[in-house]
Parts: sequence; structure tokens; C-alpha cells
Amino acid sequence: MEKIKYLTSDEIELNGILEKNNSSTCVIMCHGIRSEKEEHGNFTKLAKALNENNIDSFRLDFRGHGENNTDFSQVTIDGEIKDLESTLDMISNIGYKDIILLGASFGGGIISLIDIKKYSNIKGLVLWYPCIVYSDTDLFCVENLNKALKEGFFETKSMKTGKRFIFSRELMIQTTKYKPYESLLNNTLPKLFIHGNNDKNVFYENIEKCANECKNSKLFIIENGTHGFFDNQEHFKFVLEKTVKYIISIVN
Repeated sequence: MEKIKYLTSDEIELNGILEKNNSSTCVIMCHGIRSEKEEHGNFTKLAKALNENNIDSFRLDFRGHGENNTDFSQVTIDGEIKDLESTLDMISNIGYKDIILLGASFGGGIISLIDIKKYSNIKGLVLWYPCIVYSDTDLFCVENLNKALKEGFFETKSMKTGKRFIFSRELMIQTTKYKPYESLLNNTLPKLFIHGNNDKNVFYENIEKCANECKNSKLFIIENGTHGFFDNQEHFKFVLEKTVKYIISIVN
């Protein structure tokens, strides 16, 4: 395990953890909003499973999250795209031949918005309970958007930790401009979607529809699965198994 610090194109210092096993493949893990690089333990477990299968991984804290020093009120979609692009540049410069992008929740939307034409070494996407239609989520619904437009911000708290977060007007406005769903439809890379049909935060119907409309995609809907699969270890064991198997199938 190697801790790495690096700068984004707009001079934000990021940090992350590289799990090395002398592989030519690296999975970049992108956490959800209000989360951090371990994704409440899900990414930690995935990194271990990948390492056991001789695949390297890197998990980062986006700006405003985890160990990053940027205030959360400065978080935007634009900023997270810059964070991921800088991460891709850094990981590519290390020499990885194959990169898989894995995004959970809000991170799933961010990996969907990356311009894949700029990175020939991106070989596929994995989307866990991804946020790809912002307006059809509990956080970015029209009610919260209107509140941010009126008051300048929208305040919420983490369902896992209870910590309070300020969603800026700019962040909320950007959710009306960016369209991860449409970006995925134009993306020909292999894609794996995994979602629970009892997810109260990100509605699974959009994921099912997108996966069916996308080229080169595979979908697993988990019966009674919730957002993050935190309350059912058997569900997450299934997610790990299918994810690792899918990544191996892409890069081998």
C-alpha cells in the first residue's frame, strides 16, 4: 500500500492509496458524494479482492472529501471531473497499460462524464449504484435545487455518519447541465452496472433503462438491494464477485 499526493490542473492537492501487485492493470475507484476513498469500507474490500487476483487499484479522496483540505462547499461536478482527469494522468504516467474506472453513486456519474477519447488506456467502466440522472435522486431533486437557487445553498447530512454538508448553488446548477446518462449512451467501452431495486437514493429504473440502451453493457439488479449494499453482506459479496470477474474478463 502506497499513499500518493498529487496536484490537479487547478492546483488542488489530492491524495489516494495505490495498492500495487506489479500488474499492468489499475482500477481507479471513485467514491460517492459525502463519502471518502474507502466508500465506507466497500472500496477497501474491493482493493483487497483485486489484489488477491493480481490487479492493482487506486482509490482517491475527491476535493472536499476525506483527507482533502478543500471545504465541501466548494465541491462541483466540474471540480470532480478535474480531479479524475488529474488522477488518470498520474496513474497513466506510472505506466499502467489498462485502466478500469469504477464509480459508486455520485462517482458513477463522474466516470460517465470523462472524455474517454483522451485516454486510450481506459478499457471499461464499472458503475455501482450510480447517480446518472441527477434530478431523479433524493439529493438533487427539483425541491432541493429550488432551495439552493433561492437561498444560495442546500444543507444535508450523511446517512452513514450524520455529518452535515453544504451543497452550493453552483453544484446544484451543474446537476442540470451535465447528463451522465446521455454520455453513457455515446460510450462504446464495456460497462458493468450493479444496482439494488430497493435503492431509495438513486432509482434503479433509470439504471436498468440505461444499461439496456447502452452498447456493450451488462447489468445486475440485486433483489431488495439498497444504496451501497451496506446492510446486507451477502449482497456485497455478490457485488465483489461479479465486479472482479468482470474486470478480469476485460483485461485478459
